[in-house]
Amino acid sequence: MKNNLSPMKTNFSFVLISSMLLTACAIPRYTERLQQPMPLPEGEWTVSQSSPKDIDNVTEMRWQSVDSENYVQSFVFEQQPNSDLMKTKTIDDQQGQRNCDELFDSQILSEEPVNGYPTLVWVSECKSKSGAYSKILHKSIAGKESLYVFNKVWRSLPLQTEWDLWLDYTNKIHICDINSKSQPCK
Repeated sequence: MKNNLSPMKTNFSFVLISSMLLTACAIPRYTERLQQPMPLPEGEWTVSQSSPKDIDNVTEMRWQSVDSENYVQSFVFEQQPNSDLMKTKTIDDQQGQRNCDELFDSQILSEEPVNGYPTLVWVSECKSKSGAYSKILHKSIAGKESLYVFNKVWRSLPLQTEWDLWLDYTNKIHICDINSKSQPCK
C-alpha cells in the first residue's frame, strides 16, 4: 500500500507545484511606478480609488477639493505599453470639442521626455453655452508597461499663482522602474 500512495502523492505534488507556478507566471509583474508628490498643493482633499466599469485594467485615483469643485485625477491604464501620446490627446480633444459648444481650446505645453519616458503636457479650456467652464492641465506618460495620465481640473479660471503652483507640481510627476539603473525609483 505504501508503494501505491507514493506515486499518487508525487503526482499530487507535481500538479500542485505546477499550478502554483502557472498562477505565479500569470500574475503581471509590473516594475514601473507612478511617482506623484504628496501631499497635493492647496488645502484639503478627499481621495477615492476606483476602476471604471467599462474599461478593463484601469485604476483611477481622484482627489476632490474640500473647498471647491476642483479635482485631480491620476489614471493607470495597465498593459498599454508605449502608448501614442498624441493619439491620447486627440481622443481627449475630440471629447472636449463635442462637450464644449461655446469654446474649446487645447495647447501643447511640453513634449520633453521625463526620466527617459515619452511625456506630453497640455492644457485644454472648455466653455459651454450653459455657462459651465473648465480648464484642465494634462500630463500623459508612455511607460513600457502602462499608460499614465494626470489631470488637474479647475471649474473656474485659476489665478496665475494657482496655475504656476500646479504646473510646477505637474512637472514633478514621473514614472520610474524599480529594476532599472537608468530610470530608478528613489
